Amino acid sequence: MTGQPGAGDWRPAAPPARSPLLAAAPWIAAVVLAPPLAGGLVGAVAAAPLSAWRLLAAEPGIGRSILTSVLVAVAATLISTALAGAIAALVAARPGRAGATERLALVLVAAPHAAVAVGLAFLIAPTGLLFRLAGGWVYTRADGRALPPDLPLPGDAWGLSLIAGLVVKEMPFLLALTIAAQERVGARAALDRARSLGWPAASAWWRVVAPQIWPLLRLPVAAVAVYGLGTVDMALVLGPSLPPVLAARSLSLLFDPDPARAAAGAAAALLQLVLAVGVILAGLCIERLVRCGGADRLTVRPRRPLAPFASRLAAGLGLLVLVMAVLAVVTLVFWAGAAVWRFPDPLPAGWSTARLTGMAAGLAPAAGASALYALLPVIIAVPLALLLLEGRASRPAASRPAASRPAHDAGDALIYLPLLLPPAAFLAGLQGPVLRLGLDGTGLALVWCHLATVFPYVFLALRESYRRTDPRPRRLARSLGRSGFGAWAAVMLPLTARPLAVAAAIGFSAGVAQYLPAVMIGGGRIPLLATEAVAAAAGLDRRAAAAAALLLALLPAAGFLLASLIPEPAGGRRRR
Repeated sequence: MTGQPGAGDWRPAAPPARSPLLAAAPWIAAVVLAPPLAGGLVGAVAAAPLSAWRLLAAEPGIGRSILTSVLVAVAATLISTALAGAIAALVAARPGRAGATERLALVLVAAPHAAVAVGLAFLIAPTGLLFRLAGGWVYTRADGRALPPDLPLPGDAWGLSLIAGLVVKEMPFLLALTIAAQERVGARAALDRARSLGWPAASAWWRVVAPQIWPLLRLPVAAVAVYGLGTVDMALVLGPSLPPVLAARSLSLLFDPDPARAAAGAAAALLQLVLAVGVILAGLCIERLVRCGGADRLTVRPRRPLAPFASRLAAGLGLLVLVMAVLAVVTLVFWAGAAVWRFPDPLPAGWSTARLTGMAAGLAPAAGASALYALLPVIIAVPLALLLLEGRASRPAASRPAASRPAHDAGDALIYLPLLLPPAAFLAGLQGPVLRLGLDGTGLALVWCHLATVFPYVFLALRESYRRTDPRPRRLARSLGRSGFGAWAAVMLPLTARPLAVAAAIGFSAGVAQYLPAVMIGGGRIPLLATEAVAAAAGLDRRAAAAAALLLALLPAAGFLLASLIPEPAGGRRRR
């Protein structure tokens, strides 16, 4: 309380002054993150004149490449979203399984895309683990030898293997976000009310819970679709080759020694951006049509509810996808340590630890470089995300506009913009400026490009933890005379130590998985495990490819293991 001595009036104490550093946090983030994105897009447009577009249109099979890319991205996104929703509906009806399911999903999310692609390729290949386990049902014998089935896997013409790989990788990501979102909106209470009216649990989830959590999942689903359009590492391992998908084709054109064809590669990179915008706009239009035409049907009990059998079937398929993800990692372990593994033996006939140790020693420089160039962006991204979140939290309530929440959502959409851009769309435009500045093949350029992708993941993880953290202990610390930083160090740091570690582990995992920056900006002169795994997968030595992919998967797993060792303070968090 403050007031004049002896006066009867009083007024509340003025809020503490806001730190200039917190006020400048959005500008700092813009200065750090905007140049690679904006400069890359401008550079890509400048590098792709009209003649480059004509040359791209004259490329043999370019229409098939575009069609396959769109089909793969849309199909993988729809399947991943449907399966994640079905498993989430199953989990919501059995709350005791939510924690274990979410932890399993997060473990699979940590696996880099290239590692999953290599493991899945070894799993579904005609001589892979699945056909070995199937036994004589799938292979034939001739002259006393077992012949594998004649199937174009992986690398089928329509990208079915690539769709399977994207679903295996992205469905756990959407599942973890869906479970978190339904906890945020109180799905259990809504389900109980719907079931008390006689609705089956699955029908209640799809008709009551799904519309509530969809606004929270719109951006992640869009990011999955954009990644499906722009993936290169998974496309090189699992995708078709004649013709390849547009992302893989743009990469080969960009490295063509003919400048005209390299310009056509920049045009192909921009075309990925156009397709991504088109897919997102089409999704928004479909969502609007569903809202206009089906909103009433979602709130009125139908005569024939959505079939619980269909939801259970989709949940079963989703669990099968999780099993395939685990088997893909198991396949990597088998091939990395196998001394002899002839077809159709279901298991290796012998193991060679010496060979595995030798391959690991040869990959040690790439593993060290991968860890370094994934850790440096995290060291920058975590403090920057903290500054942004602290800046929001420190704004006095009276100074916040009535529409502050939509403004925050718009700001978040700008932060997540790197996830909504195909990587080649801005990396193609960065090649020229980086080369002119003499930064090609340097760690500085690579870290800067990694930061643009790592930061959104870190911010997303920290934003949710800040939303759930009880603000009252911090206010008490400020009322007792603590400074802003002192209150944060004494109260917020212990409360958010584990979320900070998890966010750092998520950012580290995203940095380890980066493939295109190492190829396009690093020029291949900085060997990383992602590039080594993709390159080895194209060769004949499955053991070398498996060893590289296994090490690639172990790096983020180590990060999450270290994060899990930090205990969460009991009673320090609550839902708001």
